[in-house]
Amino acid sequence: MRIYEIEQKYSIHNPAAIRRSLKKLGAKKIGGGMESNEIFDINGILRRKKILFRLRRYGGRRASLTVKGPRLKHRYTKRLEIEMPVDYGKAKVILKILGYGVRATYSKKREEYNLLSCTVVVDHLSRLGWFVEIEGKPKAIGRVAKLLDLPSSARESRSYLSLLYGKGWS
Repeated sequence: MRIYEIEQKYSIHNPAAIRRSLKKLGAKKIGGGMESNEIFDINGILRRKKILFRLRRYGGRRASLTVKGPRLKHRYTKRLEIEMPVDYGKAKVILKILGYGVRATYSKKREEYNLLSCTVVVDHLSRLGWFVEIEGKPKAIGRVAKLLDLPSSARESRSYLSLLYGKGWS
């Protein structure tokens, strides 16, 4: 079981060019669609500890529950991440019974690809624009970023939550 997520996000302006590059490089599209994300907490306890507790719904078909730990010092974004598939309705009821409330929400359109042992996603958030995230081992992330011609100046270290809601969100 993989328990650490290592990824790098890039802000982009031309998603069509990224899609063309992915196709040219032989990337395999493995999914896509709308995702809705609900961030849960009790009185800000998790937020103060820089822990994210998320219920994600994939276009109404399936859902996952995720816990992410604080960011670790690393060249890329590295965090403890434990994720599991859940029944959305049942999970939401359990969280409510336990006293958790929704503290933030956001939705995005996501396309997901496999390329050179990395997962590459192309995301669009209506208030923020387009992004590419590359998740994998550090050397592979760098290699894929280079192949996709993503400049280091386009790197985005902030999470979608902090971009949407400001400092203090991980």
